[in-house]
Amino acid sequence: MPKNPFFSIVIPTLNEEKYLPILLEDLSNQTFTDFEIIHVDGDSEDLTIEKASEWKNKISIKTEKTEARNVAFQRNLGGEKATGQWIIFMDADNKLPEYFLQGIKYRLDESIETDLFTTWIKVEEKTRKYQTIETAINFNQEISKIIGKEIAFGAMIGVKKEIFNKIKFDEKHKVGEDGFFVHSVIKAGYNFSLFRDPTYFYSMRRVEKEGTFKMLIIASQIAIKYLQGKKFTEKNYGYTMKGGEYYDQITTSPLKNIFSTIEAASEKQLQRVKQILNNFKNIT
Repeated sequence: MPKNPFFSIVIPTLNEEKYLPILLEDLSNQTFTDFEIIHVDGDSEDLTIEKASEWKNKISIKTEKTEARNVAFQRNLGGEKATGQWIIFMDADNKLPEYFLQGIKYRLDESIETDLFTTWIKVEEKTRKYQTIETAINFNQEISKIIGKEIAFGAMIGVKKEIFNKIKFDEKHKVGEDGFFVHSVIKAGYNFSLFRDPTYFYSMRRVEKEGTFKMLIIASQIAIKYLQGKKFTEKNYGYTMKGGEYYDQITTSPLKNIFSTIEAASEKQLQRVKQILNNFKNIT
């Protein structure tokens, strides 16, 4: 009887025929291979499902189809089907170095108290603008952890299967479901870790499509409301799930820093923030 895999990779999709094969290619090249992939498609109108099926003889992948275009529902469905010790939720437009899963396994072996995790990000675009965004995101994650308002992108959240069996993504939330999931797990008494490596490549599609200024303003508003304990069951504050084809047209606009979370920190926490700030010399 085959043993359960160490990782279950859950990937929700909506019209991701362009990007999903790239992520599956990266997963097929991983140095750590004890994993399965649960692909949950939200009634795509393109060739996403057909593209996924091309990998069935190369890696362990199973596609679940649903008419619900709800990323929280899709993650929950995938998590319920998962058989691994750990579930890692990823976005279809992520890119991974070949050692990514090996590095995560190393971190988990090293940090046995971890129940839930995310990692720092990288961006592929080596322009000053996008490197500044990379720094801003990583810095914001560090600050949020210090002040007890931990955040994580749904693009990369890992959780023990036994914990996911008890705590699910809230399907009523139209935005911020990833942050509220993390908060719910921590509130239940479990330990969250933010790994600085290995990193994955976070897609800038939404930032490019919406415009950097607009998206970071939206992100800032969401962060402030999250820190204030607001819920997102009625409004999405300008953040919409529209699927892969929506992001193909690129627009740009000026950058604005979003470090509003600093204002919520205590004096002791601010001292820790300042120490971390020394590691981020390229913030503009």
